[in-house]
Amino acid sequence: MTLSDRTAVVVSAHRPYPTLDSCLSGFLRIVDRHEDLIFVDNGSSVSLGRSVSGMFPGITVINLSQNGLFCAGYNAGIRIALEEDYDFVLIVNADTEVVNHAFVGDLLEAARRWPRAAFLGPLVYYRNRETIQNTRLHFPSVARSTATWLPWRLSRSLLRHSPLREEPVEFLNGVCVLCRCAALRNFGLMDEQYGGYAEDADWSWRAHAMGWSSVFVPVAGIIHHEEQEGYEHYSFKSFLLKRNTVFWFLKTGHRFSAFAYAFASICLACLRVLTAGSDSVRRQSWKFLRCLIRSYQGMIFGDRLIAGSDPAISDWEKGLKTWQYTDPGSN
Repeated sequence: MTLSDRTAVVVSAHRPYPTLDSCLSGFLRIVDRHEDLIFVDNGSSVSLGRSVSGMFPGITVINLSQNGLFCAGYNAGIRIALEEDYDFVLIVNADTEVVNHAFVGDLLEAARRWPRAAFLGPLVYYRNRETIQNTRLHFPSVARSTATWLPWRLSRSLLRHSPLREEPVEFLNGVCVLCRCAALRNFGLMDEQYGGYAEDADWSWRAHAMGWSSVFVPVAGIIHHEEQEGYEHYSFKSFLLKRNTVFWFLKTGHRFSAFAYAFASICLACLRVLTAGSDSVRRQSWKFLRCLIRSYQGMIFGDRLIAGSDPAISDWEKGLKTWQYTDPGSN
């Protein structure tokens, strides 16, 4: 980077991703100093931080004792950047590959043009250079979810937009985002109660409330090598997305939307239990449904994310905290 702004890059991982070496190698070519690249071992069980330190000497490595999911991992790296008085910090997924080593400099140039932009995101390719991932997102909406549910399942291309210009957006997908440190000091870090998914919507919502914006910059940056597995309708990732959407509605004062989304999610989960094609899928779908109901009960009618007495959800309780409303400024 040739601009004067001090910029840190934060990558977090809780396990060895196939792309991790190429991801870190790519960003090591971008940062001014090795220590500007911050890697967070997010509670891995294989001493990932030690391995990374050996392969990339001189970079900053943080070792967390347990997997705090996406938010806690990246917050740990961002805190280091704030303590070291960086001007910007780029957060990027470990399952990515740099395709344009000038893109961070282009984002910094855009940050000069948009002095109230808290977040700036590049164009992201999805698994290959022929497909663009839509990272320009809208805040959760029951009406929009209802209108797009069927087209999304018929063909994602029906809802794919070609980003052609630099423009403000409601929020950016958190796969690769340049964050202005002055803004983060104003409205705080990610809310770790989300764990992962919808945390980017919450972060940007809080930024907007403080007069900051999110800006998409159509400069090619990375390929996102998202895995094929782990996104089944009964997966932990799907659970987090549905749980956190209701959490977002409640936190932003949209209680009716929270009820409507929770009801629709439970009905859909029930349907998938009834139509499961195998006993294995039916068991997984049933577990998912029970988790979802208990989670929604805790959020809407109680004070806990998940009741702790059900052994069927014990695996998913790991890394999840007791849910309660907090002042966004304290995150």
